[in-house]
Amino acid sequence: MGTAYEERRGTLYNYRITFYGNALAWLIHVVFLITFWQLGVTILAWSNLLSILYYTLSFYFVHKRYYRAFFVGLFIEVVYNAIISTVVLGWGANVHYFIIMVAYGVFFMPNVRRSIRVASTILAMTIYGFLYMNVTTGTQPLTPSFEQILGLFCLLSTIALIAGLSFVFEGSVVEVTSELERTNERLHTLASRDGLTGLYNRTTGYRLVEDEIREAVINGRPYAVALGDIDHFKAFNEQHGHDCGDLVLKQVASALARTDGIAVRWGGEEFLIFLADQSTAEATETIDRLRQRIKSLETIYDGRRLSVTMTFGVTTRTGFEAVETLVKEADDRLRAGKQEGKDRIVTSIHQ
Repeated sequence: MGTAYEERRGTLYNYRITFYGNALAWLIHVVFLITFWQLGVTILAWSNLLSILYYTLSFYFVHKRYYRAFFVGLFIEVVYNAIISTVVLGWGANVHYFIIMVAYGVFFMPNVRRSIRVASTILAMTIYGFLYMNVTTGTQPLTPSFEQILGLFCLLSTIALIAGLSFVFEGSVVEVTSELERTNERLHTLASRDGLTGLYNRTTGYRLVEDEIREAVINGRPYAVALGDIDHFKAFNEQHGHDCGDLVLKQVASALARTDGIAVRWGGEEFLIFLADQSTAEATETIDRLRQRIKSLETIYDGRRLSVTMTFGVTTRTGFEAVETLVKEADDRLRAGKQEGKDRIVTSIHQ
């Protein structure tokens, strides 16, 4: 079983390579059919008519995902036509170049085992070598001028097929890689963000705050940690239902996200804010503006305006401190603020 990358990449270039290859091969054989019919080389005219029918049918194979059937048919068609055309027209007609196309193309075919790819390439090269060693003049050689024109056409057609497959492959890989990067980004976001509020979740927030503390200490700058709790949050759920509580959480989170710091949903209706390069006075002013912003929110539920307020406990440092210690200190101050009447900021507890 392949990886998701391989499966998605296959889905993309299965259709693209087949469409490009079939369309160009179909057109080439139409040209050959008309040419050989006009030249009276009946056996090659009929051979190319059968090829046109096959390339028309192969679209159905791919639509039904019969990739192995498509691969076998393609290999047989190309090798057979190269053999019979070389035998009839001679080596100088350059139709043998299409066997090289098989050796190149088999590696782009989906859902084909590597052993089959390698075996097919060896077989194609063996046939190519046999024709090179044993076929010089064909049974119905063309005039030198027409042979030169046909040889150039075969060479350019082979180059066009190889270049086209390369571009399709590259485009498919780039597209799938971009999709994987976007998927990884989404997964990273889902893993690091709270699903309801979009703020960092506790695990990610904890790690980010740790990193910011280390950076602040290295740079000799103060920092602050604030723990905030929505006042009377239980009443929103009990009086209006959990949809109302979710609305309040999302609106509060939206306000917190606009703060110049790290905003984390710490748990339930509790949020943590980390502020870098702010003294106690500066952090208090920042959090107070945030508190007033939340208080002025137009939170409307079921036609009623809800009064939403928050209480914050704030602690600051200039040196290193463990996150647990800072959160415990901020939480103690938060609880003190709740006991003092809520909708306030507490930066210290007087003994």
